Amino acid sequence: MDEKQIEEVKQILTDWNPLGARANQVSDLANYETEAIDILFHLDKKSSVNYVNKIMTEVLYQAFDIHLQLEETKKYATMIRKTFNQN
Repeated sequence: MDEKQIEEVKQILTDWNPLGARANQVSDLANYETEAIDILFHLDKKSSVNYVNKIMTEVLYQAFDIHLQLEETKKYATMIRKTFNQN
């Protein structure tokens, strides 16, 4: 994991904003930086999109107690997975 990957995943999460309006209530959100790092910690170049999706939804659930459906989040997992191909 490098700083560029962290920034890219932060941007994906920030653009998506899975918290929606609740994001304003989280004082230390920092554009999902902690969550981006936590997601990337579990991934490598061999991680499948399905695995990325599973990790991403688990990290967000643990961080914010939000339940996300894997079918609805797959496009963001695909975007995160692509960060490994660019670096």
